[in-house]
Amino acid sequence: MLSDWNAKRVAAQKRRHATIRRREVTYIMRNLATLIDNGVSLQRALGTLASEVSLRAHADVLKDLRHRIEVGETFSNALARYPDAFDTLVVHQIKIGEKAGTLGRSLLTIADQLEKAGNIRAMVIKKLAYPVVLVVAGGAAITFMLFFVIPVFKDTYDSAGVPLPGITLALMWTADAAGMCGPYLLLIPAIGVLALKYIGKNPALAASLDRTLLRIPMVGPWLRDMAVLQFMDVLSTLLESGFTVVEALGESASAVRNRAVQECIRSLEAAVRRGERFSRELDRHSDLFPPVVSQLVIIGEKTGNLSRATSDIREHLRREIERKTNIAVGTIEPVLTISLAAVIAVVLLAIYLPMFDMISTMG
Repeated sequence: MLSDWNAKRVAAQKRRHATIRRREVTYIMRNLATLIDNGVSLQRALGTLASEVSLRAHADVLKDLRHRIEVGETFSNALARYPDAFDTLVVHQIKIGEKAGTLGRSLLTIADQLEKAGNIRAMVIKKLAYPVVLVVAGGAAITFMLFFVIPVFKDTYDSAGVPLPGITLALMWTADAAGMCGPYLLLIPAIGVLALKYIGKNPALAASLDRTLLRIPMVGPWLRDMAVLQFMDVLSTLLESGFTVVEALGESASAVRNRAVQECIRSLEAAVRRGERFSRELDRHSDLFPPVVSQLVIIGEKTGNLSRATSDIREHLRREIERKTNIAVGTIEPVLTISLAAVIAVVLLAIYLPMFDMISTMG
């Protein structure tokens, strides 16, 4: 009896830490929305998806969700038990859809958001793939020369007693320093990860770090647009579901991962709750919200169709993210190529200059 209970407990823990890939979450949400909109109950829809061959690896999770709903638990609370599979934003939007009675629409909106976010992520990864490969390959080549090639030439030149030029001496010193400090350099990534975890647990430090990142040239505006896009995605969904601006601002603050933008949204909520106009408050935070965003919000307030304005803002921000990514990559690629070529050229020149002197002396 005790062994059965332990087995069930272990199985429950495994389900809780189950990881479902983003595209599979998108597939689940879109199919649930389709089934619910066609009159299928949520329980039966989950059971149908659990029998899907493509979702066989997650059948236990889907069956557990169905069971929890059958015993009276809400869908959002059931999803919250699987934080590694369904993030807080997905759970939050489903909870809002349950309150508004528009669960099917909320599921479809979540699927669209995940799909568009996935497309943006895929576009960014594709654009940055070449610079990353270039950096890794160049760094690996330079590291190989520092640790394996240069020491061989150093021994050769020392035994030959050849006078070395300054550039070669500097390179030899760099290789010696890398050999002595190499093991300690490997600790830097681990220290960086631990530092980021510590900062993430401290709200003040995390907000300060996020504000600093937003000030970095080229990177800052890109991160700002990503954060504002997350905010507008949820805000638009809430406004379309019938929420007021104050309610939507209060609910959408948690959708943004950047703490600096989170603080700004909470200050917007407090100001609008006091009776200030939403567009006017956006103007006061022009460092985070681009002028186009403020102007579209003003038009939405005047026409009484703020949800349409937020939808247009989302499309504008997606185009801006793609444009800034193209500009950044177009700037980084030639700079990286020229820099790495220059470094490798300097290293090769420093290695072979003494050899040329040896050949000329022998001649």
